[in-house]
Amino acid sequence: MAALIATAGTLAGAASSALPVIGVALSAASAFSQIQAGRAQAAGLAQQAALEQVKARSEALRYKEQANRVYQNILQNVATVNARAAAGAIDPFSGSPLALSRYALAQGTRELQIAKDNELIAREGGVINSALMQDSGQAAYRSGIYNAVGTLGQSAFAYNMTRIPKQNGQTS
Repeated sequence: MAALIATAGTLAGAASSALPVIGVALSAASAFSQIQAGRAQAAGLAQQAALEQVKARSEALRYKEQANRVYQNILQNVATVNARAAAGAIDPFSGSPLALSRYALAQGTRELQIAKDNELIAREGGVINSALMQDSGQAAYRSGIYNAVGTLGQSAFAYNMTRIPKQNGQTS
């Protein structure tokens, strides 16, 4: 019976001395997974950033097309005023026809500038959103590394606290 108790004590001692090592190994695995999670999140945000730039370019192109349609409308309106004035035997470049042409040109120019401004806003907004997502991705990656370092630090501290003291007062 005493031999059985001694054997059980030896096994318990061996198991208890292996537990800190197992804890360190599990902490290392956890730290690795935290770094991988940070990398994965950063990669996902980088893809979203690229998508934001594509969406911004697409929206900018729509505004550019709108600007081209406005420009075509300006030309058509001025040509219509000139043609109608000329058809009525009126000088299209003086008096009321000229005023109508200038009005059509001014209104069209205003719309054209708004469309160009919208194009610029869409393009630059996409660049800003993309940069913010890229920054978030870098922060996620750094966060994964910091969490991993924290996990390893906690594990080292716990390992140091669980070391078994030797007979002469030193720790093993």
